[in-house]
Amino acid sequence: MELEANSYPLISVVVPAYNAETRIASAMEAIIAQDYPNIEIIVVNDASTDATEEIVRRALTNCGRPFTIINHEKNRGETASRNTGMDAMKGEFVWFLDADDMAEKNLVSVLYALIEKYQCDVSFCGYRNVYEDGSPDVLNHIELGAPFLRSGEEILSLRVFHKVDIPVWGILFRKQFLLENGLRFHEGCTAGGDIEFLLKAFCRVRKAAFTPDCLHIYVHHAGMGSIQDNNTKEKQLRRYRDNTGGELRAAQYLIEHAPSKRIKELEAHFLLPQTLIRRFTLCA
Repeated sequence: MELEANSYPLISVVVPAYNAETRIASAMEAIIAQDYPNIEIIVVNDASTDATEEIVRRALTNCGRPFTIINHEKNRGETASRNTGMDAMKGEFVWFLDADDMAEKNLVSVLYALIEKYQCDVSFCGYRNVYEDGSPDVLNHIELGAPFLRSGEEILSLRVFHKVDIPVWGILFRKQFLLENGLRFHEGCTAGGDIEFLLKAFCRVRKAAFTPDCLHIYVHHAGMGSIQDNNTKEKQLRRYRDNTGGELRAAQYLIEHAPSKRIKELEAHFLLPQTLIRRFTLCA
């Protein structure tokens, strides 16, 4: 039986896009194909100089989903584009999808069902690495075991110690949670802005639900930002600097908002010293 769209809350999908003409059609198809019935699509075209806007408009016109294309007058970066999308969203929930990635068709419905079942503000899933050079796919499951619910404090600790990998694009956020806690991406970051955002978010989350299933599809290709932004020493240095700045801002945020003594100690004895070491390395 087909789901009635109006009986489900609206979920916004925010897609930052810059010169993504060769890949963004696949991302649009992945969103359109979602089996969750009530989705709006927001594409933030970050002053692309190629045919990104034209391809997006062609893909979304008559797709049956409401959509908005927002054009930045000048290139402001991925973090600013996500903020622009959040400012424009009408949904009760938001999912961030990169312009060169894809997803299984049930990602949104599964993550929404988890939030409803456990009455929480955040849910997340594992992801599948797909390599265009022919390497075999690699699954990155969320290996925390049942029950599929954890406190934000536990997730935060696991993320800081790299015991669990939760990228920003495999998460469904309740909009009201983001607004109440003033959570936004730090604009101008070329690297580390998503990790900073997640550390701040899980610092404020009371509980988060998850599925071990790999529903997000992370596509590795020669033109991806993490490769292009590392192809000169100057770009490498900026990425390291921006990552360091993000860690420092996250550490400062935890000082102010840590929900427990355990998290304060984690910040004081691990995260902050690690950040200071990175700053010394940067100076060197």
